[in-house]
Amino acid sequence: MRQIVGLLGTPVDILNMQEALERMEQFIEQKRFHQVATANTDFLINALDDTELRHILREADLVVPDGMPLIWAARLMRSPLPERVTGADLVPALAGLAAQKGYRIFMLGARPEIAQRAKARLEEDYPGIQIVGCLSPDARPLVEMDSDAILKEIHAAQPDILFVAFGNPKQEKWIHLHRERLKSVSICIGVGGTFDFIAGQTIRAPRWIQKSGFEWLFRLLQEPRRLWRRYYRDITQFSRYLLSQWRAISWSNATGDGEVFYAVAGDSTLISVVGNFSGEVLPRFKEIAEESFNSHRHLLLDFQKVTGFDGHALGTLLNLPKRAAFRDCDVRLVAATPRIMSALTRSQIEDGHYQIAPSIAQAFTNVRTVGLTFDVRRVNEWAVIELSGASERKTITKLENRCRSLMDSHCGIELDLQNVSYVDTILLSFLTELAERHSGHIRIRAGEALHQRIAREKMTNHLPLVDDSIVTNPPPAPQENRDIEREPLAVAAHPASEDIYEV
Repeated sequence: MRQIVGLLGTPVDILNMQEALERMEQFIEQKRFHQVATANTDFLINALDDTELRHILREADLVVPDGMPLIWAARLMRSPLPERVTGADLVPALAGLAAQKGYRIFMLGARPEIAQRAKARLEEDYPGIQIVGCLSPDARPLVEMDSDAILKEIHAAQPDILFVAFGNPKQEKWIHLHRERLKSVSICIGVGGTFDFIAGQTIRAPRWIQKSGFEWLFRLLQEPRRLWRRYYRDITQFSRYLLSQWRAISWSNATGDGEVFYAVAGDSTLISVVGNFSGEVLPRFKEIAEESFNSHRHLLLDFQKVTGFDGHALGTLLNLPKRAAFRDCDVRLVAATPRIMSALTRSQIEDGHYQIAPSIAQAFTNVRTVGLTFDVRRVNEWAVIELSGASERKTITKLENRCRSLMDSHCGIELDLQNVSYVDTILLSFLTELAERHSGHIRIRAGEALHQRIAREKMTNHLPLVDDSIVTNPPPAPQENRDIEREPLAVAAHPASEDIYEV
């Protein structure tokens, strides 16, 4: 498993620049989709307020520490990072590796003149580099972009590496939204304003300022009007949440010994940690967890006698569900002491990331349906689809197929999302496309989650929202016409990577 430190609920890989390049070279050799994120303070703060971004960062195959505040925070969590790995340094280093190895690069985003200057600079600095595409789409909201045209051009160019410069969180969401159509691209990495640095549009701080950790101040002095609000928010919020996480684990006995025990029963493995969950206990814990997943067994975690955590342990807990999903397994946490549950909650881990069981016995028997479920009934010429649960890629694919089938039978469709608890860009894009293709034949009843997402994306007038249903208290329909279908669309909570190495 990856070596990770958990910072404000975001997993950050413990590696230096050279190790990051070696990891990405392995990604390219595997010829499978991998999402890479360069996480700075702004990423972590955005993720606290954006559930979808938090999920994306937890599902990413590599998250590098872009910023000295993350280095300082990791030290505070007793899990130091070797150095910062910034996007502004990583992109040129990856370009040099590409020139050496013959990898193909596609540049997406930034203003046309900036992107072209950055392309010319990379070609000048790294002779032989193959930049097979440089595209600057119009600045539009994510769901309004002509992504089909963009993806068609990327597919035609067949790059190994895709740099996406849309800014956070748009670039991370765009990559994640289209990961199924980017399978031929080995590395998709959001690079933010890195093209501006390469093109010389934005001047980087001198090296000594970068090492001191005050590059943010240098940038603030360059663009005070644009950056001061963001930096003020990031500094104050990051400090507050980091202090809360530090307090949550500071009670622990960092020098105490720990032990790990396990037992296998049926399709599950129970792991009990006693004492300090850090140091020498972690490798053994990971070994047992890995063996369990490879045997396709669910993992039950008993932390009732844990006396301490460190940042590395928190990072391991953040990564477990991703690894479990790869093997179609589940991870369940036995409700521990209030102090331990508080530590996990303040570390932004116990926020729906795990299934919580009140007891060990219940952990063995609990089964949850994850994703969306639906109940379809026919009302005259309309099919009313009542949805509940959380948005998830596989379930939306099945929902799309069901809607297509109903449309083929000349039904109008009302989608009732009042009981949907989580709406991501995948579901939002599906609803938008469905409404555009079948205007006048689609009605949507929004719940709180969808209303919040529409407000965030400023899409108030994009969807055919209604307050009233097709019918109020409809009369009983004939039995063969009342319940068309009822089924869980999926039982997997986390889309799994196709690759064992980075999980």
